[in-house]
Amino acid sequence: MKKRMITTLLLFAIGFTFAQSDSAVVLPESGHIQLIYNIRTKTKNMSYNYSNKWDVDGDKKNDSLYFIGNGGAHAYFYLRIQLSSTAQLLDYPFLQLDMPYLNKVELLDKYGKNPGLQWVMHDFDNDGILDMYFNFDNPMGKIPSDWKQQGVTSKEVVMSFANGKFKVKNYSSAKPK
Repeated sequence: MKKRMITTLLLFAIGFTFAQSDSAVVLPESGHIQLIYNIRTKTKNMSYNYSNKWDVDGDKKNDSLYFIGNGGAHAYFYLRIQLSSTAQLLDYPFLQLDMPYLNKVELLDKYGKNPGLQWVMHDFDNDGILDMYFNFDNPMGKIPSDWKQQGVTSKEVVMSFANGKFKVKNYSSAKPK
């Protein structure tokens, strides 16, 4: 009986070991993945680093956008921006995405509010400065009180930089007509 149990466990272990060897998982945006320290969890977690790709504050120098992972089994990532003009780190821990993958505005136009479309870079207000669309309509995302004071009622928003700070509004009022 003992030999049969050991043999069964050994065969199970061998089968389990090789079960995943024939398929590789490739994460979207894998070229931007790195371990970044999360001050809230006090651990280094898988995160996405989009440094020096876009100018979001209009100073003609590219800024850095990060999505810092929470280390969970179903990971969520909060937004961190470092502006080139001030080197200031701006954390948005309430803006949580589970798929921080850049999407095209054409997909947003085609599909509208969709859980698979969570982030788009586009000049929605045609002022020459890129804006950021976020759909953080999930259990981890929350609308902060200062955004509510700006009239935000939705977890589908556009962030724009003007007059030295980020302003946010509901996507429904920002989308092109």
